[in-house]
Amino acid sequence: MATLTVADLLARNKASLLSYQPRPYLSDRAALNIPPRSSVLVTCCDPRVHPEEFFGLKSGDAAVLRNAGGRVRLSLIDIITLDALLGHGTLKQLLIVHHTDCGATHFKDEDLKADTIARVKGDIEAAQQSELLPEALKKGVRGFVLDIKTGVVTEV
Repeated sequence: MATLTVADLLARNKASLLSYQPRPYLSDRAALNIPPRSSVLVTCCDPRVHPEEFFGLKSGDAAVLRNAGGRVRLSLIDIITLDALLGHGTLKQLLIVHHTDCGATHFKDEDLKADTIARVKGDIEAAQQSELLPEALKKGVRGFVLDIKTGVVTEV
């Protein structure tokens, strides 16, 4: 696979304009009777992991936050900010998706070597115990594991 260049990305952007559908500004959503999205998904930044593919997400279906290892603790400030931006209490569902063969499991640090399911359960617990997240969102916390080889997503 060749290295993706900025020129490649800009060319792809230009090609995508033929089918681009404008999105409303946040300030226009209420006037257009567009309900705020209530789901946020936290997953790994691994380039093999695409929630748009394995959950069939369309633009605007959910907010997707990505970080190394898909750790919810690293995304708490983003989740709180998003909830405030959308209207406090709007977010009702927090989906945490880890995956098999995660690079984070290849480090020697024992915390990162824990198996995938244990990491998901730890993130679920962290979100549910966070004093920063609204109670309604804590009730909607769910964890999943994506199998990189099969594409199957399994709830933990």
